Amino acid sequence: MQDNGKILKRFGRQLRIFRKQKMLSKEELASKCMLSIKDIADMEAGEVEPGLCTIFHFAKILDINPEDLIPPPVGNDNEYYAYKFYILKLLNRLSGKDLKKSVNVLHSMFQEESWKTNTLTRSSLPSSL
Repeated sequence: MQDNGKILKRFGRQLRIFRKQKMLSKEELASKCMLSIKDIADMEAGEVEPGLCTIFHFAKILDINPEDLIPPPVGNDNEYYAYKFYILKLLNRLSGKDLKKSVNVLHSMFQEESWKTNTLTRSSLPSSL
């Protein structure tokens, strides 16, 4: 079984990442959840354990699934899931034509040798961007 402190830290990090993606301040999130700013800060720091209803309330406000706030214990880190979620939300907003363009850009990025070696730079992006 995992250490509760680690679970709370991971939850707090996810909460902070998704809050920032929605461009909400701690004050705004606290107001929407009817919590104090200190409650939000303590949860993001992994110092307070949120209740189940609070997790569902956060998910509703942040427009995510509750499980997105509770990342798996192994594998990719929390930021990976937050960015993946963010990219999927962006792609879902695109028209069919723009989605095809985006897929082509991503495909060409993956074919670049610089992508494989983690040395992707602005100059290695397709000129159509």
